[in-house]
Amino acid sequence: MPDETLERNKGIVRRMLKAFNDGDTASVAELLHPSIRDHSRMLGLEPSIRRAPVVKRVQTEIMREKEAFPDKRFKEEFIVAEGDRVVLRWSMTGTHQGRFVGRGATGKKVSISGTEFVRIQDGKIIEHDDDPLHVLELLAQLDMLDQQTLALPEFSHDRVSPRRNDAAPGRGGPPPAGT
Repeated sequence: MPDETLERNKGIVRRMLKAFNDGDTASVAELLHPSIRDHSRMLGLEPSIRRAPVVKRVQTEIMREKEAFPDKRFKEEFIVAEGDRVVLRWSMTGTHQGRFVGRGATGKKVSISGTEFVRIQDGKIIEHDDDPLHVLELLAQLDMLDQQTLALPEFSHDRVSPRRNDAAPGRGGPPPAGT
């Protein structure tokens, strides 16, 4: 694959990281493929958001992070592209100043890191997975890694997999009632 394609693919992932930094929910629809498959665990998101179309879910994540950690800053630690795949290792710092998983602000400063695994098709993110341990790391730093939090539906292992964006007819979304 030509170097310019690899650089373009990394640029798409960098734009998504920038959207999280800037609170830019509008870019999400431009960056995600209509048939995206999302394999991430989505820890910390209630079941109704987990089952929402991927674009709406990611936009919700961006808004919630902005509210809970208004001074947050994501930083690219490294990015690697091979073929249509991109791996991003990121870090995030911020101060907990708003509600997060149903709890009020603690005022604590946090520093976490995570890894995103994506596949690019037609200039958009068609597949995504991540390392969910960053959520547990964040909870631990906020002294919220306890039974009360882990009992929330946001931390159940109930998930629909693989998830697809339900923007296209017949794709994604919650399963039909009674299934």
